[in-house]
Amino acid sequence: MIFFRFICLVLFVYQLYDRAECVSFFHFSLDPPPVKDIALMSRYIVHHADWATLSYIGNQSFMDGIPMGRVYSISDGIISNSTGIPYIMASPMDLSFQDVVKTKHCSLVMTLAETDYCQKKTYDPEDPRCAQVTLTGQFIKLEKGDPEWEAAKVALWTRHPVMRKWHILVPGHNWQFSKIIIEHITLIDTFGGRKYPNVADYFKVTPDIKLWPKPSRRSHITIEENVIIDDEF
Repeated sequence: MIFFRFICLVLFVYQLYDRAECVSFFHFSLDPPPVKDIALMSRYIVHHADWATLSYIGNQSFMDGIPMGRVYSISDGIISNSTGIPYIMASPMDLSFQDVVKTKHCSLVMTLAETDYCQKKTYDPEDPRCAQVTLTGQFIKLEKGDPEWEAAKVALWTRHPVMRKWHILVPGHNWQFSKIIIEHITLIDTFGGRKYPNVADYFKVTPDIKLWPKPSRRSHITIEENVIIDDEF
């Protein structure tokens, strides 16, 4: 009987939130915005991406001047608050981090293929309808006294809770927070070629987020007014 009620509840939620891209215990997100809203689509992809490919020019002696890329976990804010600024947590021991901190110029690529939207639509990741965005700009390491240092910490640790223990699990790596200062945006969304949203327009819009009631269970971390109550590092 309990199992039957559970199945009925699942079917009810599915019908109720038919437009939802994903449903979880914590939130659900609506389907991507219309194709014509290029700035909003760009913000949508950035906010819902959990990882991105960072592209840069190598600076190590054995790869000097060679185009390189590396996947990093990212976040532009807690799920209910998109800032549009992608934050990254990495170690200075990472050769890619060393290179991009020195050269600064980089690109960050994110795609809807990271969500289940393209899979539901049976879009291949290379299909232009499976939208992708490239943010080009400068990679900036945040200092601990910088107000954005705390914002980056909250953004990343809420979306990637395991990060808060990296300094314990892999000590001595001196984990750093960084951000991308966006200078150019390139969007591929449906057929017809690239689109170039204005950076100012990108920061004016905000993707719609619907919050899903949280269950009465402990989270990995506690948040009060967007401040993480946890040990510093």
